[in-house]
Amino acid sequence: MALINCTECGKQISDKAASCPHCGVSVNAAPSQNTAQAQSTAPQQAVNYQQQAQAQQKSQQKSMMKTMLFSSLISAGISFLTRLFYRRF
Repeated sequence: MALINCTECGKQISDKAASCPHCGVSVNAAPSQNTAQAQSTAPQQAVNYQQQAQAQQKSQQKSMMKTMLFSSLISAGISFLTRLFYRRF
């Protein structure tokens, strides 16, 4: 087993490794293929990140709306019970 330098990140990796544990580039593939593949997946990864961020924001908004609705119902219930209680005495 020998250590070689990764063609993408330059860190030392085993020559028996299928891919670099640091950057994930395939050790046996040509550098130009890896660079092209990395460039084509970068915009897709950015889109996926944006979609995940939007989905998380929507989820947080729904959770906040549920919390506000629940607290409003509790407040209305307490107000109703308080008025009902004080009318009897």
